[in-house]
Formats: sequence, C-alpha cells, structure tokens
Amino acid sequence: MAGSIEKRGKNSYRLIVHEGYDLNGKPLRHTKTVHGTKKDAEVELAKFVTEVQNGLVVDGKSLTFSEFTEIWKRDYGSKELAPSTYKRYCRILETRLLPYFGHFYINKLKPTDIMRFYDLLSNDTQIIRKKNNNGKKTLRPLSGKTILEHHRLLRAMLHKAVYWQLIVSNPAERVQPPKAKKPKRRYYDDEQTKVLLENLETLSEDQIKYKVAIILTVFTGVRLGELMGLEWTDIDFKNGIVNINRASQYLADKGVFTKVPKTESSIREVAIPDFVISLLDEYKLWYEDQKSLYGELWTNSNRLFVQNDGKPMHPSTISKWFVKYIEQIGLPVINFHGLRHTNATLLISQNIDVAVVAARLGHAQITTTFNFYVHPIISHNKKAGNVLENLLLPAKS
Repeated sequence: MAGSIEKRGKNSYRLIVHEGYDLNGKPLRHTKTVHGTKKDAEVELAKFVTEVQNGLVVDGKSLTFSEFTEIWKRDYGSKELAPSTYKRYCRILETRLLPYFGHFYINKLKPTDIMRFYDLLSNDTQIIRKKNNNGKKTLRPLSGKTILEHHRLLRAMLHKAVYWQLIVSNPAERVQPPKAKKPKRRYYDDEQTKVLLENLETLSEDQIKYKVAIILTVFTGVRLGELMGLEWTDIDFKNGIVNINRASQYLADKGVFTKVPKTESSIREVAIPDFVISLLDEYKLWYEDQKSLYGELWTNSNRLFVQNDGKPMHPSTISKWFVKYIEQIGLPVINFHGLRHTNATLLISQNIDVAVVAARLGHAQITTTFNFYVHPIISHNKKAGNVLENLLLPAKS
C-alpha cells in the first residue's frame, strides 16, 4: 500500500495513502494533515499506512451528533426498538443528549466530553431546565439510575456509529458508567399473598375481571402488557396452560396497540393449577353474558380483559385499580409488577429450580432471575435461624 507526503506549509505536511480503486475505477485515497518536522511526518505516515491497512480510518463527511441521531432514528431506532422504548429514548435525546452533544462532530467526541456531561447531570444542572411560576429557570440534579440510562443510550448509539464505520472507536466505552443504587423491589411474602387472595374472594361479580387478572399474575408471573394481550385462544383449558405470545401497550399517539413480547424467550407456555382454570371457566361465562348484553355494540376483540363493550382494556386500568384496592384492604402498597416479583420469589422459596422459574417468567438468562428475584421471605428466614438453634444448642428438658 503506497503512501506519500506533501509539504503544506511551515512544519505542516499532508499524508496521502492510496488504497486501490472503487467500482467506478476512481482511485481511493486517504489523507491526513500533521505538524512537525519532515522526519515526524515520515513516522506518522508509517502509522497512517498501518491504520488504513487495518481498516481503522473512516472517510466521508464528518457528522454532528444531531445529524447522526436522525440516521440512527431512521435506520435503527424506529425499526428495531419497541415503540415504548423508542419513545422513551427520543425523550432522553430531545431533553438532554441533543442539547448538549448535538453540535459535536461524532469523530471528535472524546471521553472527557462525556464525563463532563455526566458531571453536569449529577450536580445542579439539567440540560433542558424547566421554568417555575416566576419564569425563572430551576435546576435539578438527576439520580444515578437516570444518568446511567443516558449512558447506556449514548454508548449504544455510538456503538452503532462504529458498526456503520462512521467513527473508528466508541468514546463512551472509555468512560466509567455512573453508579446507581440497585432499586429495592417490592413484593408480598407468603402470608401477605394469602391475605390478598382471601380478600379477592369477597369481590362482587362485576369485579371478576380484576380478580382474574390478579390471580393469573400471582400464579403465572406474567408482565402487565402480556396479561393485557391475552386472548381466549391462548388458554388451554384441557391441559392447564397459558400461552404467552403477544403484549398490549398504550402510547398517547397510538392508543392501545399490540406488539410481540419483550424478547424471543418471552414467547412461552406457563402451567396453571386447576383452581385457576375453574376461575377462568367462571369468568368466561360472565364474559359471554356481557357479550350477549351488548349485542351488536360489542367489539369482538377476543381479549380476556376488555372494556364493557369488548374493546381491549387500557393496560393501566388494572394496575391503577390494584393499587387502590390493596390500600383498602390494608396491605403494603406495591405496584402491579410487584405481583410478578411475588410469583418468582415464592416459587424460589419453595425450592423450584431457578431454570424453571426463569422459563416461566420469560427470562433469556437465569442470572436475571437470580439477580432480581431471589430473596429470603420472612417465614423461611426465621426457620433458618431455628435450624441453627436446634443444631448448636442442647435441647431443653
């Protein structure tokens, strides 16, 4: 591979490396300007030739982060990400990443630039500041968890830039990610879950959909979107199986819509006990009565959880009802997702293989189940203490 040096001015040289021809027969060449002596330029030329040979030189018009973001959104984000995830990422881009990095050329972006950005977020600055009632700008630091989400998005976007050969390396990979406290996940232990189930038995007939939704979640550990996406054809009444193969979500600009589950491993079969099947039989009868009552006004969505006229229910309807209900019956407040956490914790506490629990939850990795759902519940914690007492201390007569 040939290389040459052109003198450009005092102590300034242009390095030129030729790399064959393109499909149209036009010569391909890479250039780089260096400063120093002729000998310095010769040393830099040798390095430059090696870089070109190893594919470490990216040519073409340098893009600003703002220009690159439009490409990323068009060619990746809008096509590959879940709608809710894409919308959340766009919000992060619009409020902080673009206002700060938008004018940066991505091939000039340095780790120190990114570190400075995180420092601003973690102290008293928010890139887009909200105005208070007096019209003055207010400052609010962000939590470590929120800053970490910014880091992950920026790192993933710049990783795509490397993959698309727009930049040579990812500067975010050289930045220590912000530390974030591991969130405390709330769930019910066995005694609290029994109280919940006992109270559900007192619900009126017109509240049966809420009873079914809560019990199904407790005994399957499904995500809220997966629960709301269930259709009657997904229930195998004969074999006691719930088939998870879609999710229902809501976005303001799209309304309620259906999407594929979170990951490929989320498409799964979850076994349920006989009493849940019996409850579903009961619920199906009530459902058919509702269908007959509305007649031609009924929308045949075939979803398990619907509005009064058969249209798919808003995903947050169940979760909002649940929070109000547990406050009424005196249980500690957890969000609806806490029932998924409850399901996994109780199964593991009963020595169910973690691999089985992970498969039921739709986790691709068993480590996810270990990291998020393995907790000693109170009754088992006490039992462990008593075991040591019986082992180490002599029995009292």
